Amino acid sequence: MLAAAWIFVACSGMPRVHYYTLEIPHVSPAKSPEVSFHLTVQRFHADHVLRDDRILYRERPNELGFYEYHRWTGPPADLVTSYFIHRLKDSGAYARVSSYKDEPRPDFILQGRIHRFEEMDRGKEVFASVALELELSDASTRQPVWRGEEECIRPVAGKDVSELVTGIYGCLDETATKLLDRMQKQAGKSRQ
Repeated sequence: MLAAAWIFVACSGMPRVHYYTLEIPHVSPAKSPEVSFHLTVQRFHADHVLRDDRILYRERPNELGFYEYHRWTGPPADLVTSYFIHRLKDSGAYARVSSYKDEPRPDFILQGRIHRFEEMDRGKEVFASVALELELSDASTRQPVWRGEEECIRPVAGKDVSELVTGIYGCLDETATKLLDRMQKQAGKSRQ
């Protein structure tokens, strides 16, 4: 019976699972750190549905679904945390950037929350949607120094999931740029 089940599975051709990841951002580094402090990035928080590696879609405002055979290489919270660490390091704007677990005595702590990281369907139109919230806190006092929210919704060219992933990455990049520019200005003021 087990052999028959194996033959059935082998012959029926199970659907192939496709995995997607985010590009590691590369930004032009500053000539010297604009803000001379150590920044650590905590793992981003996300709602329960974004702790799954399956790509999320929303056909109606209050109904969520998952692509079973199209998945991220890890939960979005991990991918976005890694994205921010690499982006901040590459920028050269800070004296030191690290993961929270790697830096015992940072000057500031960056925390984030992912509100949306998904496909949004509106009739026949498909959109990539990303919404983030960031908070920068003074590590010694644990008091917030800056807080910002940003969202991006952009149309996806086709119905292919790889085009959706490209749209989500574009939204993440746009959202991060706006938030980090505002955060850097505030961080520089708080150390003067």
